[in-house]
Amino acid sequence: MSQRRGKQLTGWDAATWRAAAEDPSLRSTVVALVLLDSAPNWKRLRERIERLTRLVPVLRQRPVRGAFGISAPRLAVDPDFDLDLHLHRYRLPGRGSWDQLMTEARRLSLSDFDHNRPLWEIAVVEGLPGKRAAVLMKLHHAIADGQATVMIGLALFELSAQPNPDEPPTPAAPIAESVSVTEVSLADIADNVRRGVGAAERAAGILGDLARGTVSDPVRTWTGAWNTVGSVTRFAAMPEGSLSPLMTKRSTTYRFGAFDLPFADLKGAAKGRGRSVNDAFMAAVGSGLDRYHARHSQVADELRFNVPISLRGDPGDRSGQAANAVTVARFVLPVAGLSVDERMTAASEAVAHWRDEPALRLADPLAEVSWLVPVPVLAQAAKASDVTTSNVPGPPLPLYLAGARVVGMYPLVATIGAAVSVTMVTYDGAAFIGVSVDDRAVPDVADLVDDLRAGFKEVTGAVVGGADPFVKPSRGDATPKARQVRKQAEASR
Repeated sequence: MSQRRGKQLTGWDAATWRAAAEDPSLRSTVVALVLLDSAPNWKRLRERIERLTRLVPVLRQRPVRGAFGISAPRLAVDPDFDLDLHLHRYRLPGRGSWDQLMTEARRLSLSDFDHNRPLWEIAVVEGLPGKRAAVLMKLHHAIADGQATVMIGLALFELSAQPNPDEPPTPAAPIAESVSVTEVSLADIADNVRRGVGAAERAAGILGDLARGTVSDPVRTWTGAWNTVGSVTRFAAMPEGSLSPLMTKRSTTYRFGAFDLPFADLKGAAKGRGRSVNDAFMAAVGSGLDRYHARHSQVADELRFNVPISLRGDPGDRSGQAANAVTVARFVLPVAGLSVDERMTAASEAVAHWRDEPALRLADPLAEVSWLVPVPVLAQAAKASDVTTSNVPGPPLPLYLAGARVVGMYPLVATIGAAVSVTMVTYDGAAFIGVSVDDRAVPDVADLVDDLRAGFKEVTGAVVGGADPFVKPSRGDATPKARQVRKQAEASR
């Protein structure tokens, strides 16, 4: 019975669902653009994706709602699951182009999910230069963060052009049964009561610890308590507005851009300064945004950054599962006129400070409390963010999909209220950068992408790939991955 009723979205997942469902500007989709060196074998691909839906249960689960509408939906196995409703295949018109592919990714990302079906979709796009193909994988952020998306991909991809020889057999499809609104409503009530009792017990435990600590070590006990209260206050603070004097407007639509660079260059730039890759990544983004403001004769002394921080590996996390295990730190960083060293130092200190915040591990409980906050208020806070940066480690070795080699993995993530979102995924020695921009905040996406490329070049001191991997670059202006794609594309013309 409990399996039929499914499991209720809670915490961060539930908050993401609610915000996206009630405000289109907070649409929460993740699109992975996987570039292939050839068209995949269609039959093998269907078999791989069918197998994936059996290995990753959430890909066969649909949202079900109770009668009262005051709880997050439950995810239960779809009794009418049909792979053909989620998997599509088509060709681009004419000779195909990178801009057309970006347009397809944008259309897919901005199209809402069918809330009566599992929250994902895959499109195989053929007709690209050089007989290439691309796979656009779309997921709702409520069921997977960036790292979980990579984990889902690893269950889909293969290690060579031939099928993986030692894979375990494909499990049986989950048994699905229809569930009534009454059953869902009763399950919601039971879960809500259970969570309420759990919250009361945790509160009683905290009060008991305070009472005991007041007797045994009052200074340490109350210092810790006030530090936690202060941390929660900072974590939940609602900013008044964007800090950028330029990227102030917001819309319900966004556009994408992308480029790549050798990961060793970025890693070397960080290591040479005793910093992390994420410090170098954020420094490059800050430099690019500084340049973009200067392009428009504006100065952004500071910008508000959103930085997802993974909790995988923490006690009680859900690592290894296709789900969210992340919280978001929001902080202000200096931007205008800094050196590379100063940018890395500022990023390093800000992230380190937030990692030490007690509220970081209270993200899910705080997200539960967000149900008491009207969505327009949450939207106002989200739109006060200037930029979101996310750095997701990917597989370091080459992968294949149904006989085709993967030559690129570009992460294209909804802006979710911010003016700009920049996400990096590493794969097979390259760093692939996906850029999302709000249409009103940044009407000239190509200019911003060029400025971000210049920011990465400033940090690494090395070559950065162009904004179109199918266009022949000027001499010396290409990364190894981009050269591989472009060389084969040129040979086919």
